[in-house]
Amino acid sequence: MYGSWIALCIGMLLLFAAALAWFDFRAILSGKSREDTMAAYLVIGKQVTNESMARTPEENLFSGKEIDELKQIKGVNEVGPLTSNSYPVAASMGGHLNFYTEMFLGAVEDKYLDVLPEDWAWQPGQPTLPIIMSSDFLNLYNYGFALSQGLPQLSQTSIKALPFEISIARGQEKYRARIVGFTDRISSVLVPRSFMEEMNRKYGHKATPDPSRLVLKVQDPSDKAFVNFLKSKNYTTNEEQLRWNRVRTIVQAIVSAVGGVALIVVGMAVLSFILFVEITVQRAAGHIRLMKQLGYAPRMLRGILNRFFLPWISSAVVVASLITFGIQCFMVQWLNTMDLQIHMADAWIIGALMLLMLLVLTLLLLRSSKNMLRRI
Repeated sequence: MYGSWIALCIGMLLLFAAALAWFDFRAILSGKSREDTMAAYLVIGKQVTNESMARTPEENLFSGKEIDELKQIKGVNEVGPLTSNSYPVAASMGGHLNFYTEMFLGAVEDKYLDVLPEDWAWQPGQPTLPIIMSSDFLNLYNYGFALSQGLPQLSQTSIKALPFEISIARGQEKYRARIVGFTDRISSVLVPRSFMEEMNRKYGHKATPDPSRLVLKVQDPSDKAFVNFLKSKNYTTNEEQLRWNRVRTIVQAIVSAVGGVALIVVGMAVLSFILFVEITVQRAAGHIRLMKQLGYAPRMLRGILNRFFLPWISSAVVVASLITFGIQCFMVQWLNTMDLQIHMADAWIIGALMLLMLLVLTLLLLRSSKNMLRRI
């Protein structure tokens, strides 16, 4: 009896833990609690291949039909174009830095930015231009270009204080530019959308040209169907953003394996319990026959057996559920220290499984005891 009880308790514990782990890891990997953070945004473009190099530049841009197709993908909440300049742009700075470079600009709707400075605005006729720069660009300058050229490294605060000049369409218009923020989401030099549309209208082909890159707000960047769609369309993005896809596969395999082992252990424990019940009934067969002859009804005899064995079964299930609930409490606090959030509300699966297993095991016991008493 004790061995069967321990085996049943261990099997239930593994089963509850596997189900709970599946819910917890799904919450972490899907990023539901972090939907508005950087991990939920992707910048995609069309992959450059030998075949794409032979196409016209327009074919390497996203058409309206392709954008609408992306919006229909399950898990894609929003799709925004990352508009680029269709005119030449140059930046220059005097003083001890004294540099000049050709460059590119980008613009996106404000809701896709991870930073939104107070002075992030531009009106026609305004001589100053606010700029948001990618943090990667500053890192490339500090740890690559500056060190190799003997130039001073710049902090984010110091570079914000440095004014420089932006030349549009080979000097047709010039603006005093100032960096007002840094983004970790988009690898580009961003300007207000109003400025981009005005300059594209005046010096480009049209005010809103087809974009070469898109900003996607997705519910789960690691979703397998979404990743397969990007690959089938030859769309490219930062592979680090999709790293959870491999983690998801590994976690699902581990949880499935644990769940399979748990079901095997539970099955063996239940068989052991039923075997123990049958041995107990057979050893008491003489007494049971005598009780029948004395007038005890079969229902009364089944009640005696069930009152003896049901507490053993129910206690094993309850103990396993309490241990699993304690594990959930520990995991909530531990993962919170790593900025990963799971919720105690997910522990509802423990209660649901506990009730389900109590029902199943009770029905098995009732049926087994009924069949055993019928054979005596």
